[in-house]
Amino acid sequence: MDAVLNRSSLESPLPTDLVAEANHRIANSLTLLVSMVRMQSVSVKKKPEPLSNADVRMMLDGIAARINTISQLHRILSRSGADGVVNLKPHLEEVSSALVAALSSPEQQVRVVHTGTDCMVLMRHVQPIVLILCEAFINAMKYAHPASVPLIMTVDCSVAGDGRLVLAVSDDGVGLPEGFDAEKSGGLGFRVMRSLAAEIGGELQMQSTHLGLTFRVALPAGAMAGAKPS
Repeated sequence: MDAVLNRSSLESPLPTDLVAEANHRIANSLTLLVSMVRMQSVSVKKKPEPLSNADVRMMLDGIAARINTISQLHRILSRSGADGVVNLKPHLEEVSSALVAALSSPEQQVRVVHTGTDCMVLMRHVQPIVLILCEAFINAMKYAHPASVPLIMTVDCSVAGDGRLVLAVSDDGVGLPEGFDAEKSGGLGFRVMRSLAAEIGGELQMQSTHLGLTFRVALPAGAMAGAKPS
């Protein structure tokens, strides 16, 4: 008992402002999730045919993955400063592992390869970036390999020659269908990713080939001007 009391006395609680900031940001993420689920519900109602068991499972897996990602975000935000700069790479690895656990199955195995260098970003940019990562994973699980062959995802965080921080999330699937127009034909996930990228002053770009699909978002070179590491 004494050992427990002594250990507890050495543990300092998280500052109230950090917890309040984390709670505020996660509340916004939960609001976004509720909106997405409602839009999915409307989309399902409009479909002329009922969803297959595989479609329902994928939809529920996607919701579970988003909830899991928001849970991971809460842990990240509550143990980091509300402002300042953090290294994004370990957080991407942490969230990617959680996404694999939430989305993979015996029928659809997923492996993630992380490349790039340490990427220092403003703390307020972590949440939109991680949610973009989540949507890219969900999209790959749905469309990358129609034959359900093992999926390889590559997550690269690096600094471009012009000073911009670039996050690229790629799959090794079949790419977008020929003639696909993301602006007109893109689903809910595409719209959410574009909105999240705009929130941090970036622009979402997509590159599709027969070797896979890449989502790339770049932060402006001056986005971290004057920031200090936390």
